Amino acid sequence: MRNKLLKIQVKNLEQQVIINNQDFKLQLHIMKFIISLSIILSSLLSTVLCQPAALLASDGNLVSELSLDECIEIGNQHNLALQSSRLDYEIDKPALRAAYGQFLPSISVGYSIDQSSFLNRTFLNPDGSVAVLPISIDGKRRNSNYFLRANETFYDGGRNYYNLQNAKLESKLRYHRVNSQYYNFRAEVTRAYCQTIAAMQRVDLANEVLVQRYRLLELASIRFKTGSVTRRDVMQAEVNLGRGRNDSLSAALELKSSKIDLNLITGRELDTTIIVKPLPPLFKPNWSVTDLISNALQTRSNLLSNITTNEMNNNDVSALKGEYLPTLTGSISHSRTEQSGTSESFTLKPRNRSTGYGLSLSWLAFDRFTRSLRIQEAKIRHQKTSIQQFVIERQIRQQILSTFDNIESIFQLSIVANQNTDLALETNRFEEERYRLGSATTIDLGAAQVSYIQARNDQIRLETEFYIALGELEKATGIILRTKY
Repeated sequence: MRNKLLKIQVKNLEQQVIINNQDFKLQLHIMKFIISLSIILSSLLSTVLCQPAALLASDGNLVSELSLDECIEIGNQHNLALQSSRLDYEIDKPALRAAYGQFLPSISVGYSIDQSSFLNRTFLNPDGSVAVLPISIDGKRRNSNYFLRANETFYDGGRNYYNLQNAKLESKLRYHRVNSQYYNFRAEVTRAYCQTIAAMQRVDLANEVLVQRYRLLELASIRFKTGSVTRRDVMQAEVNLGRGRNDSLSAALELKSSKIDLNLITGRELDTTIIVKPLPPLFKPNWSVTDLISNALQTRSNLLSNITTNEMNNNDVSALKGEYLPTLTGSISHSRTEQSGTSESFTLKPRNRSTGYGLSLSWLAFDRFTRSLRIQEAKIRHQKTSIQQFVIERQIRQQILSTFDNIESIFQLSIVANQNTDLALETNRFEEERYRLGSATTIDLGAAQVSYIQARNDQIRLETEFYIALGELEKATGIILRTKY
């Protein structure tokens, strides 16, 4: 009886094992289907978003690869902020013409007609009493009048001269402002472009890891069937594969977002199809920091804007001092008038003429100290811009020194990162082979994969930071440093 019960229990256990094995096989087939579908989708995303090859846009036109300089050129033509800032150039000629016009006379002309009617029945006596006329006096009047007047200031203490000089400096100031915005724009495009390249590389890395983890799941399943490993290894491989799928999809979404940002900065439609060329290898910077600083002090737009503003403030001081001097003005006027009665119509050629000439010299002897106040305020503005110029020069030196040191350190770190990536990849392949042969555990294999992913991400990050820092150095110097690529 006891043996019979044991046989029944063994049979039940065998049936349970068969059922579990069938469930596992079904789960494995489902997992393989999901993995295959995920790899196909990731490959499609990688092909559409990442591969450096020409493709067709939604309008059927062939889309070619864009380099960083081509993206900058596109943005230079279509970026709305740059287009808006360049509209300031259109005020240059009118402003300069108005400044020269202050030396010319002002001329005014006019023509007028009017009509009035009157009725007088009383008049005022010398003693203040009112007398009533025996008859009423009524009538109508019509007047015609035109005039021509001209005024010219021969001397105003030099204020018009200094205003003309400031109008010329205003044109230079607008140019420096637009140029400064252009270099800010270049740095923004460089950052967005490099981030897009980094997102492309992360998609490639995520797909590479995804394929590897699919291969490892198959390997763990085979070893589990042979009894070399436990179900734990298969479950861990499934978890790692799920993480790989999430990383692949996240990387694809990050790439899409990066390309939208690049389209936004370059002024194109946000959903425009775009593919970008890979960045060239990093290079060792061989510029002289002293030369960079020296050139930046001659080309940096915000420094030149401050110098121009300082010159304008100095001209304001000189112009305000001219208010202590007398003003000499001349004028000429000519008018013709005519009065007509009820029976006469308005005339365009009045017969009464009047012509006058004038020359006046005026001097404000005392203005309750307001002139001295305005001069002192102008001097303070001039002194502040002089101090600000010194501050900007120090900032330029600091920015160039720190950015250049950052580029050099990134280049040195990138050499180590490249070596680490090669070693991590070799170690990862070695651990995978050891796991296949049964000499390594899932922990060893997972640690190797994590090390490779971290090393590759560090390499991508340093390459991105190098060219972003190079864009910041161009912004700090106001000079295009890199060669065309």
